[in-house]
Amino acid sequence: MMKRSAPVLVFTALAIASLLTATALVAQGVAEIPFDSALNPLKLPDAIHLGEAAGVATNSKGHVFVYTRTGNPTITLGTSRAISHGGSRLFEFDQTGKFVREIGQGIYGFIFAQAVRIDREDNIWTVDQASNQVIKFNPDGRVVMVIGRKPEALTVPGAAPTGGAAPGGGRGGGRGDLPGGRGAEEAAGRGAPAPPAGGGGGLGGGRGAPGAGIPGETFNRPTDVAWDAAGNIYIADGIGNARVVKYDKNGTYL
Repeated sequence: MMKRSAPVLVFTALAIASLLTATALVAQGVAEIPFDSALNPLKLPDAIHLGEAAGVATNSKGHVFVYTRTGNPTITLGTSRAISHGGSRLFEFDQTGKFVREIGQGIYGFIFAQAVRIDREDNIWTVDQASNQVIKFNPDGRVVMVIGRKPEALTVPGAAPTGGAAPGGGRGGGRGDLPGGRGAEEAAGRGAPAPPAGGGGGLGGGRGAPGAGIPGETFNRPTDVAWDAAGNIYIADGIGNARVVKYDKNGTYL
């Protein structure tokens, strides 16, 4: 006689418990909440897979926009820069779930999707953590505004000399652009914050209140975007920093 394994027994016990609970709720007169479900509400072409969806939004026509993290990221290394793109994809579906188009394929600011929003004029806005950019597309899918600056330089620690401390007083490399290196000491002497390690967007508290970031448009992993009645733009610069940055409707930093 075949013996049941422990996982099968556990699953069976959970199924019986769930059934008994549901029966008890019905017996107590608890109302059942009606709902409709669809196995696959979005109809994708054969060559495209939705994957990990980071954001979803709808426009005035009921079209659905999905910003995903399932692109094919490409990184090109230069002498002092790493140029990357293509890690995120933005899809549009009509109100029935039929695939309409892909917007911004391979665009410079698509690396690690965070959110997609639609404003009252049906412009499409994407927020990307890795590029530190918020990009506005018009309803036709053309880029009309870019807010934020993508990190261009990568800090690569140098090897410490044999026998101990690195030049500049640090213990991991003496590079002028690393904490503990000569650049950090000079910045401290001038009363300015030392540059952050690793490139990145904002300093994450280098000036002002902790988490305020540096003044201006340098984000550190932004998370969302919204607007007020006058069209002013508000960007939550919320993971590396801890602030909301305000712009006017034309993208001027306020």
